[in-house]
This record gives sequence, C-alpha cells and structure tokens, in this order.
Amino acid sequence: MLWGITGCSGTGASTVAEVWKRMGASVCSLDSVGHGFLEKTAVREALEKILLIDGMAAMSADAVRKELREKAFSSPEVLQGINSVLHPRLVRWVTVSAGVLKENRGVFVLDAALIFELRLEKYLNYVVTVTDQLERVTSRLAHRDGVSPETVSGRWRSQLALEEKTARSHFVIRNADTEDILKKNAEQFYTRVIQRMEEPGGTQNQKKAY
Repeated sequence: MLWGITGCSGTGASTVAEVWKRMGASVCSLDSVGHGFLEKTAVREALEKILLIDGMAAMSADAVRKELREKAFSSPEVLQGINSVLHPRLVRWVTVSAGVLKENRGVFVLDAALIFELRLEKYLNYVVTVTDQLERVTSRLAHRDGVSPETVSGRWRSQLALEEKTARSHFVIRNADTEDILKKNAEQFYTRVIQRMEEPGGTQNQKKAY
C-alpha cells in the first residue's frame, strides 16, 4: 500500500515519517531523491544554463544545494528555474517507483511537501497531511535551525495552502503540542489505521484527524 505524508515546510511530516519507518514502513524522502539528482552533472549543467550561475556544473552537489537553498525563495524566477529542472525528474521517478511498488505487500511511504503541487496523489492509495500553525513553525525553525521568518514565509508561499492540502487529504495529523506528542500521535495512527488497513479486508473510508 502506497502512502503519502505531506504538509507545509516545518509542520512535522518528516517527523511522522521517521516514526512510521521505525515501526516498519519503507519511507522515501522526495527531498533526498532531489539531492540525488544534483549528483548528476547533466542536472547541474541544466541548472547552470537556466539560472545563469557560472561554474555550477563543476560544483559539488553539497555546494549546489547550499547555493540553491540561499536563492530559491528569494526570487520567484530562480525558484521557477529550479523547479523546471527538478520537478519533471521527480515526477518521473515517482511514476516509475509507484508502478513497481504497487504490486508489493507492505507499507511504502513517500515523504514529500509537494505531493499535491506535483499531482503525485494519483500514484498513492492514501495521503496524510500534517498541520501546524505558521507562528509555531516559524519559532521552532528559528530556534532549531536558525531559519529566518522571511525564509519560512517564502517556503509556505511557494507551496499549496495548508487548508487546501488538508481538504484534499484522506487523513490529517495535527501538530499542535510538543514533538513527543506528535510522535505519539504518529504511532497511534500507524497502529490504528495503517496496520489495520494492511490486514485482509481492511478498509478505511472516513476522513479523520489525529
């Protein structure tokens, strides 16, 4: 069964995915897949050409990631250029992977902030959105990662509104307290929903929030 876990930047989707991985799910981060593409010289060459950044093709993948991270949300044109190179490759990767995995037994989870933006939900059986308040996310990322409020706001503006993601998801996990409570809710969701749906004849049609 193919599950998607999404949210806006910093809401806690990756934390939930890590809990599910510990409980037995196979989890793939779409961000990690994108980082892998940056290892390819052809991808860096395409980015250099579109973004007009000299020497990018010769940079290491880590250096390119740093360069893109600093520029991506400061300019809509830069972000559009990055997306034009990476997004088609990511969609093709998900398409092929979903085709292979759909015949396999087990829980396979795609952790991706852009599930709906890239229309990846059509390859998944169920999508779960993790929600939080922008103010809480901004404060948390500032203290934990040193991310500026402007960067957080820019990331959210570049993504589909959280309310829209919630409306289009099968399930919602609300991150409204501590990280420990979020992890506990993730564990409960896995045992009460995902594992039961994996059982023969298991179904779950009603949208619920956890």
